[in-house]
Amino acid sequence: MKKNILKKISIGLLSAAMMVSMTACNTKIKVNYDYNAEDYVTLGQYKGIEVTVDTTAIRDSLVNEKVQNDLDEVTEYSGVSRGAQDDDQLTLSFTGTIGGNSVDGFSSDSYTLVLGKDSFVIPGFTDALYNMKAGEQKIITLTIPEGIKDAEDYANKRIVYEIKMEKVEQPIVPMITDAYAKENFGYDTVAEYREALANDMKDTIDENIQNAKKQAVLEKLQDNAEVKGYPEDIVNSKSEDLERSIKFYSTMYGMSVDEYCQDRYGISFDEYVKRSVTQELIMQLIAQKEDLSVTEYEYKGNLASFAKDNGYSDEEKFVNDFGKDKIVKNMLLQKAVDVVMGSAVINEK
Repeated sequence: MKKNILKKISIGLLSAAMMVSMTACNTKIKVNYDYNAEDYVTLGQYKGIEVTVDTTAIRDSLVNEKVQNDLDEVTEYSGVSRGAQDDDQLTLSFTGTIGGNSVDGFSSDSYTLVLGKDSFVIPGFTDALYNMKAGEQKIITLTIPEGIKDAEDYANKRIVYEIKMEKVEQPIVPMITDAYAKENFGYDTVAEYREALANDMKDTIDENIQNAKKQAVLEKLQDNAEVKGYPEDIVNSKSEDLERSIKFYSTMYGMSVDEYCQDRYGISFDEYVKRSVTQELIMQLIAQKEDLSVTEYEYKGNLASFAKDNGYSDEEKFVNDFGKDKIVKNMLLQKAVDVVMGSAVINEK
């Protein structure tokens, strides 16, 4: 009899412990903001936003880009005596010196690039190559940007390049004809060749279309809101974060951060920062209005994928770098984005 009582008591204690554990997991994580979003933004329409996205143009643009890449692979070049211009293939030698000393990694005896297409790690280098003829020499002074891998010690230092143009060659580009498609890719017509490219690129095309839809909706969301100002500390923090992330890509393309934003987004870096801050303020207001929350269970369950989406394979490092509070806030903002996108009306053309 006592054994049965003890067994029942044990089961009851176990059930109670499980209930406590489940309650703890479902506890909403408290989020505190250092500012009141309503002081800076008045929320406009955020549900049922209607936009139109030209999916055909996105598809055609990506296919055209792949066609051009295929053309580049079979393009031949012929030497010319004129000055270098866009699409010319250039062969040059150069020596880079810092403080009068030659530095490894900044010099080359034979460096080849296609002007206007290929980038150079130091912004301004390719600009100096225009109109140079074979055999000409030039000396230029540039500044080494931050973020160049294996060259952190030289960031913001002046570098002097002595450049000699060895060869200037103009492209001989094949005509895109049915015969070209047949000979190089085995398709009877150019139309069949382009359709095959589109099928091969389906995942990339779909991803770009989804990104374009999201961008169109979020841009209209901002247009619907009234911006009254920006929290200075948030702008500064966002500016530092974005500059750090964008600099990696801008350096890769031989651009400044501002040039990269102008080229990719059509706005200055400062404007890009302000739009990012505005979006964050809007999403905070939506999260509050919709009474969105993140539970401990959701946080733990989504942390791995959230870390991966932000470029981290190590959850612990992700948390150490950003902190749980900031991660939870961003999870909330993502929920708000889902609310907006889930109700949006997106027309395609």
